[in-house]
Amino acid sequence: MMARNKRLLIFGVIVSAIFVMIGCVWLSSSAETLDMIAEHYGVSERPFWIPLVPGYELPGFEGNIIANMTIGITFTLLILGFTLLVGKALKAER
Repeated sequence: MMARNKRLLIFGVIVSAIFVMIGCVWLSSSAETLDMIAEHYGVSERPFWIPLVPGYELPGFEGNIIANMTIGITFTLLILGFTLLVGKALKAER
C-alpha cells in the first residue's frame, strides 16, 4: 500500500511539472484580455499592495520561460510539501 502511495505521489509531481511547463510556454505567448480592455478604455493600473514577485516574474528575468518554469515548479513543490506537513499533523492528532 505504501509503495502505491509513493508511486501515485511521484506521478502527481510529474504531471504537475508538465502542466507548469505547458502553462508557462502557452501563457507566455497569450495576451492578457483584461489588460487589452483596460488599455482600450484608458484605465491605468493602481496596485493596492506590492507583491513579492511583481507580474509573476523575477526582476531581471522578465520573459525568460526557463526561469518562469523553475519558479512554477519550485512553488508547486513548496505547496506540496506544506500540504503533506499539514496532512501529517492532522493525522497525528487523531
